[in-house]
Amino acid sequence: MNSGRLFSLKRIVAYMGALPVVGTPISVFSQSNSEIVINTGMVMDSAPLIVGGGALAFGIVTVMWLLRAKKSSADTQHKSQHQVAQLRADLDEYQAVLACMPEVTILWQQATNPQMFGKPEILGAYNMGLVELLNYDGWLVSTDATKLATGIKHLHLSGQEFSISIRTKTGQLIRALGRAAGDATVVRLRSATARPPQSALSQERFYEEPSELSLTRGGLQKPLQDASVILSLLREPAWLRNSTGEVIYANEAYLALCRKLNIESENDTLPEIFSSSQVQQQLSSIKNANGNSADMISNLNPNLSDDVELKMSGIDGGSISILAPRYHTSTQNLAQGSDTPVSPFSDLTQVIDAMANPIAVFDSQARLTQFNSAYVDLFSFEKNWLTVGLNEREIIDYLRRHDLLPAVSDYRSWRTAHLASYELDQPRHQSWHLRDGRTLEVVATPDNKTQGVIYTFNDVTEQLRLQSSNKAMLNVQSETLNALSEGVAVFGTNGRLRLHNPRLSQIWKLPMNELGQNPHIDRIAAACGKSVPEDGEEIWQKLKLSVIDLDPGRHDKRGRIKRADGTLIDYTIVRLGDSQTMLTFVDVTQSANYENVLKERNDALVTADRLKDAFVQNVSYELRSPLTSIIGFADLLASDDIGPLTDKQRSYTDYIRSSSATLGVLIDNILDLTNVDAGIAQLDLNEQNIAQLIESAKAGFSATLVKSDGAAPLNLVVSLPDPQPRFIADGARVVQILYNLLSNAAKFSEPGAAIYLDVEANEEWVRFILRDQGVGIPQELQDAISNSNREQSLKGLQRGAGIGLLIVKAFVELHHGTLSMQPSGQGGSQIVVTLPTDASELIERSV
Repeated sequence: MNSGRLFSLKRIVAYMGALPVVGTPISVFSQSNSEIVINTGMVMDSAPLIVGGGALAFGIVTVMWLLRAKKSSADTQHKSQHQVAQLRADLDEYQAVLACMPEVTILWQQATNPQMFGKPEILGAYNMGLVELLNYDGWLVSTDATKLATGIKHLHLSGQEFSISIRTKTGQLIRALGRAAGDATVVRLRSATARPPQSALSQERFYEEPSELSLTRGGLQKPLQDASVILSLLREPAWLRNSTGEVIYANEAYLALCRKLNIESENDTLPEIFSSSQVQQQLSSIKNANGNSADMISNLNPNLSDDVELKMSGIDGGSISILAPRYHTSTQNLAQGSDTPVSPFSDLTQVIDAMANPIAVFDSQARLTQFNSAYVDLFSFEKNWLTVGLNEREIIDYLRRHDLLPAVSDYRSWRTAHLASYELDQPRHQSWHLRDGRTLEVVATPDNKTQGVIYTFNDVTEQLRLQSSNKAMLNVQSETLNALSEGVAVFGTNGRLRLHNPRLSQIWKLPMNELGQNPHIDRIAAACGKSVPEDGEEIWQKLKLSVIDLDPGRHDKRGRIKRADGTLIDYTIVRLGDSQTMLTFVDVTQSANYENVLKERNDALVTADRLKDAFVQNVSYELRSPLTSIIGFADLLASDDIGPLTDKQRSYTDYIRSSSATLGVLIDNILDLTNVDAGIAQLDLNEQNIAQLIESAKAGFSATLVKSDGAAPLNLVVSLPDPQPRFIADGARVVQILYNLLSNAAKFSEPGAAIYLDVEANEEWVRFILRDQGVGIPQELQDAISNSNREQSLKGLQRGAGIGLLIVKAFVELHHGTLSMQPSGQGGSQIVVTLPTDASELIERSV
């Protein structure tokens, strides 16, 4: 290989990706940029070198990629370990911060034991662990222990948050806040007992152990209720007045002061330390202050020290009053040339932090001056980011970056409008619909002293959800009521209509659109008097007595109203759980008419059935009288007392006697069938001899078994078990069963034919099997036996033979036995009667 065909490895690697199809002349540029023409032979001779160089280059690239992937994996692992270490450090730091906080936090996580952070000594609970702390009765007063346990129980079960004030047995006031966070629940316990102020207001004069007296007279409106929570945390005497000047709330320091001054409450009211004229003077001062605080020296009451002053401020629904030490100038501040007064409320931050609602206070320069932990929790500010002195604009921008502001198209305009809160002269209410699904009610209250703003936040997400759910439930309830065929009316304890459906208006012809939203029952009665002039108002006045009845022992009522226009209305009065009353009305006029028609028809059927029974009884009696005479004279003719008879005469006499006996049996069957239909047939159960029962049946059937007109007699073949079983039944009824079966077999058998009666038995039943060689039982008779309707089964039967079979079926069923029939294998038919060996046991069980 000459030198002109050699290529360096570097050139091969550089040019191998640009090689054209073999055989095509190509031009490459050497390092000296001189053109070299490579012919086909050169390429073929250099092919092994090119392939080897490509494989080597691929291997180098692969090794470099693997080294890079390994380094990336190592960096990722190192970064993950660093993050885990950082998370553990943060966790330790958070736990240390929780432990150092002036509160105790108890955390319950799913399927784990509770954890406690903080020192119980902060709560005045010394030498107590988690177990002792969870034993609320051990360190809380009885009522507050129950209140805290109940709040925690609802928090675990339904996630219902709470914020309550409780007191320990040592008299320390505790603020308890319960929150749900996913699958975990958190309870924070913070001491809410304010530090005693260093002032001329003597602790010995005003403060003592907590009082058991009621601190509140009646329920408080929302603004007054919120203010009472703050006042309960102050150690200065503080109280709330309503718009008329009456004391409606007082903290414990106020009550202690009243006891020191020997002022007692009268007529279930809170004690008053000022005269009525002084109270009016205070109200006038508050009114003249026009929203600002009003100060007044304490010489209104000569028993109060001159070192205290009365501070007052008006709020919605009343006013706040506080007896506070007079402002004085700090010696240290005077030495520094400052005359800034020292406020006795230096621990106001602690009071704000104890409140459950998030609060943030800004001064006139929009700088954050105070905030509570609930505000931090609401927006989950980063650690150590939120500090006093931050401008509200910075906070708003922070919330925007973290998607914690309402979604608006023009953020700058929204922010400008929000920051206009500093120009307000009255509270402004707004709703923030956050992107995470929460809804916040934001109240901006102007601070007339500092020209700043106090923001109060309230998470109303759950409240709105409940309202929406309640509205949906009411819509479903309304649609359900509208679909009912009954008229529904629900009345409150004040007698006003709370709920109704259109059917109520239709039944009583009420113009509901003219009666208003919640008409009183008197207006409804008056309207019914116009729509149903005959007796509409009178009916509703009677219903009114049940609606306004507040007796706790009252019961539900129901009845039927018959209006003068012929309308029949069924009504029901139901007492609801919230002392409301529900009335339902159903127009039953048409159904009642149907009911009357059916009742009349039923009465007619009962009368007809009674007439039928009476007719059968009378006819049976009337038939028996002449039949007895016929049988008597026939027996007399057949005897030799009146002379001998020829063979033909004796044959006629036998026919008369046989037909009379058959007619007598038929009459007995009709009477028995009537008793069975009436349900009055009873059995006389005794131990029976089966052979004697068969002989009795043969004796009644003897006339049929004799030779007549030269015809061969029927041959009855009886087969009995040996020994005979014990058989308890009604002997007369069993004889009737056998007689009717033999008569039916004889009717459909040819002269001289055989009739077989086989008896089988075991410990539980006795079975009579009757087989004949006749033409068989007609289908209409079989249908009559299987049909439970005896009236239909009697139709179309031949000469009463079906009645006999029906009697057989009735008596068999009275014995709790069974009757079946099927064709016989030798022609004719086979009837099987199965009776229990002791019918008394089965009858007793069925009773």
